[in-house]
Amino acid sequence: MGNRAGDEIISANRDRWISKWFEALIRSYPEESARFFKDTRDPFSNPVGAALEKGIRDLFDVVAADVFDSRAARDALEPVIKVRSLQEFTPSEALGFIAEIKTIIKQDSAANRQSGTVAESIDRIADNADRALLAAFDIYMDCKKHVYNLRARQARDSVRQLLVKKELISELPEIDPELTQ
Repeated sequence: MGNRAGDEIISANRDRWISKWFEALIRSYPEESARFFKDTRDPFSNPVGAALEKGIRDLFDVVAADVFDSRAARDALEPVIKVRSLQEFTPSEALGFIAEIKTIIKQDSAANRQSGTVAESIDRIADNADRALLAAFDIYMDCKKHVYNLRARQARDSVRQLLVKKELISELPEIDPELTQ
């Protein structure tokens, strides 16, 4: 980490900030789901909640680091964004939780903000959170594209099977390479 005072603040508050960030994430879910994600600790009974919590922990380490590691950010974000891209969220709802860390840290650190070194650490986290948000958007769009391609392929295959069944075509037409990706 970059500076002693800033590192001490981050270290002293790490678990509390991660907990608040996880709370902010699960607040985006209906009350019953949020309660289940929070209260059910067994990863086999609650794989979504476990993935969300692990993702937040790993992502915090990425945004708190001195240097933003895009690979580590992607690794932390991917399981969370894959889940959220399949759920009924708008893009801003699916990804908005990432920006919450900035608010959490700024509110909690208001008293310590006078120190320039603490402010630098908080600003670094905010900058890294912005970079993580951009990485999350790329992941989100890749997931949505993949789902779209799966749905298009399923629809195409269903129509083809129906045409063969109704004997409107006798052999299967060649597949458009654009739809096989």
